[in-house]
Amino acid sequence: MRRILLALLSLAALAAPALAGPETLTVQAGKTSRELILYAPSSSRGPVPVVMVFHGGGGGADWMTGKSRGLTRTLTEAGYAVAFMNGSSRRDSEKLRTWNAVHCCAYAAKANINEAAYADAAVEALDQRLGIDRTRIFLMGHSNGAMLSYRLASAMKTAPRAIAPVSGAIFADQPDVPDRTSIFMYHAVDDEVLSYDGHPDDKAERWRTAPHLGFTKAEAKLAELKACGPAAPASAPAGLTATTRSCAGGSVLLATSAETGGHEWPARPKADYRIEQALLAFFDSQR
Repeated sequence: MRRILLALLSLAALAAPALAGPETLTVQAGKTSRELILYAPSSSRGPVPVVMVFHGGGGGADWMTGKSRGLTRTLTEAGYAVAFMNGSSRRDSEKLRTWNAVHCCAYAAKANINEAAYADAAVEALDQRLGIDRTRIFLMGHSNGAMLSYRLASAMKTAPRAIAPVSGAIFADQPDVPDRTSIFMYHAVDDEVLSYDGHPDDKAERWRTAPHLGFTKAEAKLAELKACGPAAPASAPAGLTATTRSCAGGSVLLATSAETGGHEWPARPKADYRIEQALLAFFDSQR
């Protein structure tokens, strides 16, 4: 039996090869230098689509990289480059970094960090390094990083093809989202850090300067901003609900909510739902 188990473990290791080593790029954003961690695609033909990943508040690029191995493998094997972006901290430590999403969070918001300048500089560095497909730039963020992705969509020099905010939020003053930018938004009903219904939460409210919109109201607000059509049910596993809208410019708004899963990344609401595969399918559809 022990030999059989060892053989099975060996086969599993072969089935999930180790990721190729990451590369750290340093970019100049305004008067400061900032880093990102890059995973190149396993193979590519022509310009490379890229997913820029923004960690949650209190994390960092290194932390998000460690938590996102499944996402990185899924995307790089499908031909995407994955860039883990790095927020700001008062002491420039590896952790406790945040993003300036205007109404959140902590140091980055108080210091009014120019996140668009960083994202634009990262696009230039990635293009120089890989030769990226500027028509297929995607933003994926968790929590504070998800809040930022909503804001960056209209602030970057090159509008992203799609954004994928996971367990994030928008505020009442959410700016317009470009016509070409599709949205994949995900939230769990039992999220106790950033509430699904928009109610204040003592655990995290001190980091925000304005109340966030609940998931349903946020979806309706985004549909209005993007001139979307009516919502239609989309297929989803038991325990999840999804709707989709066709919007101006040929973009789409896909909203998925889960009964369970909390505020964790990666989101694991059901054993038969893997958010990494859902994100890949969504990005692949945006051509």
